[in-house]
Amino acid sequence: MIASNSKQRKIAIVFTVAGIITLAIAGSVLALAASRVAASSLNTAQQAEAQRKLELADVIAMLAGAIAVAASTLGASYALSSVAKAGFAAAAEKPQLAVWLLITGGLAEGIAVYGLLLAILILGKIG
Repeated sequence: MIASNSKQRKIAIVFTVAGIITLAIAGSVLALAASRVAASSLNTAQQAEAQRKLELADVIAMLAGAIAVAASTLGASYALSSVAKAGFAAAAEKPQLAVWLLITGGLAEGIAVYGLLLAILILGKIG
């Protein structure tokens, strides 16, 4: 049982790292695509200014957005895991607590939504 727990922990770490990398890449690509779409709607003089190279502040803002999404997603997954473990144990003893399981699960998922909202606000300041 201890070996399988260790193996599960290693698998969880690999998936977590892969998820963080994927979120960082996706956030960067999304920000780049949004800036290209915004630049295409401008006239020629404004397009030259909009297609400037990324500055350090823009790169830091993109990384901050990616970190906000990744950290909030990890926090939400940990919170949801704890809620599910405790909630199902409590619902097995008292079935009327199942509604509270859904409510607390929804609150845990709200953490991820707040992180995504923060990332959108951060990336909205670029440009």
